[in-house]
Amino acid sequence: MNSMEKIKLLPLEEQKYMRRLLADCTKEVAENLTVREVRKGHNFIVAGEKCTNIFIILSGKAQGIDTQIQGKVYTFKEFGPGNVLGEYECLSGIPEYSITICTVTDCIFWVIPSTVYFRWMKTDGNALFLRAQRLLLELTHQTMENRKHLLLNCDDRLILYFLSQYEKHRKNGSVTIGKTRDEIANTTGFHVKTINRNIKRLQEKGYISIQAGKICISRQQYEAMDAYTKKNLF
Repeated sequence: MNSMEKIKLLPLEEQKYMRRLLADCTKEVAENLTVREVRKGHNFIVAGEKCTNIFIILSGKAQGIDTQIQGKVYTFKEFGPGNVLGEYECLSGIPEYSITICTVTDCIFWVIPSTVYFRWMKTDGNALFLRAQRLLLELTHQTMENRKHLLLNCDDRLILYFLSQYEKHRKNGSVTIGKTRDEIANTTGFHVKTINRNIKRLQEKGYISIQAGKICISRQQYEAMDAYTKKNLF
């Protein structure tokens, strides 16, 4: 399987999108497109390092992280198949990566040198339009999410977080969340003691279960939380 044939690793809808994106790509892109496999737990993009490559996730999951002065790691965004990483910096002329991105699972990427990607976008109007459209959609969604979360209490933020985790990671109608309480606290913006207290309350309400210290969500619990948000939040 050559580099282009790796498109089959993507979900069907992302395959269709990528075929449209690459329909008129330059010969330079085709010749410089490579495949890279990265093991779980590796920082393949590091904030402050020169933006030399664009990474397109074909399979696996990654997350944006920020290491605070105290050494605490803050997780703020998850990425999956079809996400294009390093593109913001490349197209906006920022010479270094702005965030660190770490693989959550073993991942397979398409990798394109940033200079090649930039020249491609300058000469391929269709590709530039598709990427601008996707970037604006992501920005709009992120703005809506930020506004939605601004005034929520801890219970409600946790419920939205658990709904998101279920939708992204469920298998056979249930999900076990592998995140630590510290990671959940970092993602939701509350102190870990507050998180522990509210997780216990959500467990008592029947929205989640705890098994061997891990948070588990069944389909019935997901539906109950989804109904709660529709009635009380939106």
